[in-house]
Amino acid sequence: MDLSCLQTTYNNASNKRAKEMRTENINYFSSLSRNSLKFNEVERRLLLYVTKDNEKIYIQYPGKETISSNDSKVRPWDFRPKLELRDGSLMKDLSFADIWDDLSEMHGTDKDVLSLLATIFFRMSQMIDYKIESKEYEYIDINMNTGETIDKGKISFTWLKPTFDSQILKIIQDKIGIDKTRGASLEAYLVYNDLLVQNEDCKYFYRDTVVNNTVWNDKVGRKNTLYSHMSVIEYLQGYIKFSEIMNRFQRGMGVAPCPAKSLSTITNGLVTKD
Repeated sequence: MDLSCLQTTYNNASNKRAKEMRTENINYFSSLSRNSLKFNEVERRLLLYVTKDNEKIYIQYPGKETISSNDSKVRPWDFRPKLELRDGSLMKDLSFADIWDDLSEMHGTDKDVLSLLATIFFRMSQMIDYKIESKEYEYIDINMNTGETIDKGKISFTWLKPTFDSQILKIIQDKIGIDKTRGASLEAYLVYNDLLVQNEDCKYFYRDTVVNNTVWNDKVGRKNTLYSHMSVIEYLQGYIKFSEIMNRFQRGMGVAPCPAKSLSTITNGLVTKD
């Protein structure tokens, strides 16, 4: 099995580049027009990604955090991903707890395969293998009270889009099965995860730079969420006890990022510090 495409080193320079790419993508998503849109009244569903299996991944906005009686809690760039499965049905909206449940269901999976998945999560945290895409994307505007489509068309949009090695995805998918990813392909499931953590970046960036008028803390959002995914995998691999992951969740107030010193072990040496 050739895993050279997943061999990853990180250092201060790569961390700096990751922060720059995350900031760039935050700027792209924050630039989306929300004119004439309102959460739970009129929302836009924008098609951003179609998988090899013809699953469709959208973002739908504005999200629920765009409205609050407390101005300091408003997050105007909030959105949520939506995943349309092969049969045309929509997968339920997932929380991070749902995803950690899904990962926990992979407990019988080979350690080496889980290492591949953990490596992908790390590369997503650093936005490695992300390519800029700029084109017109289809959208529909939905009356949320009736479910009726009240407008449709295309808008120009630019973003840093994730890409994945198809052979590596097949190796993992063949081992875990499709039921562990709620009937979605692993490709679709990973893109859904990417858009979830992208929204986290948007929200925390806005909180820090606009609401609190301070420097953005880039350890939260994309990074600590995907590192929490890796903590769950570390537990499944048997490298930490249940009490340790619970302690991480307690210390992290709802997230459980693994320490950097564990990355090489969790990824079976595919991720190393330079």
